[in-house]
Amino acid sequence: MIPKLNNSSMDTTSLQNLLDAFLEKWHIDIVRNMSLEEYVDIENPDTFCQWVETKTKRLGSINGMPSIKFGIYKRNDPNNKPKNYKHDQEYSWIKGYGQDRFIAFKNIKSDIIRIIEYAQKGNFEKINEIKPLPDIYKWKVAFLYSNEKLIPIFKREILFKIAAHFGLSLDKQTSISDIQDLMIANKPTMMDVYQFMKELYERFGKGDNDIEIHTTSQHNQNSGLRIRKASIHLNTQTQNRIFLKKSYIAEQKHGIIQEKLKSQLISQYGSDNVFLEKNFVDITLNQPDYIGIYEIKTDSYASKCIKNALGQLLLYSHNNTSSIPKKLFVVGQYPPTKQDNAFITYVKHNLNIDFIYLHIDI
Repeated sequence: MIPKLNNSSMDTTSLQNLLDAFLEKWHIDIVRNMSLEEYVDIENPDTFCQWVETKTKRLGSINGMPSIKFGIYKRNDPNNKPKNYKHDQEYSWIKGYGQDRFIAFKNIKSDIIRIIEYAQKGNFEKINEIKPLPDIYKWKVAFLYSNEKLIPIFKREILFKIAAHFGLSLDKQTSISDIQDLMIANKPTMMDVYQFMKELYERFGKGDNDIEIHTTSQHNQNSGLRIRKASIHLNTQTQNRIFLKKSYIAEQKHGIIQEKLKSQLISQYGSDNVFLEKNFVDITLNQPDYIGIYEIKTDSYASKCIKNALGQLLLYSHNNTSSIPKKLFVVGQYPPTKQDNAFITYVKHNLNIDFIYLHIDI
């Protein structure tokens, strides 16, 4: 069920809860099996398209464009058939998707699944190639499945203003993924994607009557420690997970990263020296001249992984009473951006905390 949100307190946590509600409702396995009626309909407020456009509007608006942006839609007035599209008695769709509604929907759903898969893997440049689904819609879908690796702004005129501001030379070859890369490269380390979206909209979205942004203090964000029971059998299957009242439909990225890192360390140092969940540490590596302490985080940016991991690593290092020197490792899924590297340099030099950031491509 979609969470009830207070418009006056639209902070990061409530936006993430809304995203979680969408992912719980429309996991990729559900999308693979959805029917045309579940995808788009007139009277059903719970379709995929209703969720993408209306129920998740606070995660980036795509209003202001006709329903043909979905690739196919059911007409309110069966006799109102827009020009330049294919039609039957009830539906209209983009010509390039097929001769009848069933073929069209099959092809559209195939494109939606490709977008989701590319977004989950971070292969955003591939999304540019998916035609003829309109950019505003396909990039909203991409954001929803991107693990917050995109900035949720989708209107081309606003994106081009932002790109020009940051010095990108714009022409017919400029892609949305290019602009997204540029925005991510300029996102301040201390801002999450929703805070940066708000700042960009306030600067470049003037005149857009569809902007709906609410803010409160950012101190409500979940920042508690996740302490897991020791486990040798890692679950890497999709599951519904509840933590701090926040629902996740997880691909068990933590377990996948942990398993891959374990295999790499065993290959290099031998299985006798690698320990999982020893004293709640994700991975411990024993070497003659040091003890490696690895903390895994699944956040979208290296800087956030570091922020969330360092406290635990310092505690684990403190609790390890061995006299052998300790090496601290923060492990994430993504390589550091320019902004992340600046943060890493600051922490090491100004706070005098020595650690290594590793990324494990999954």
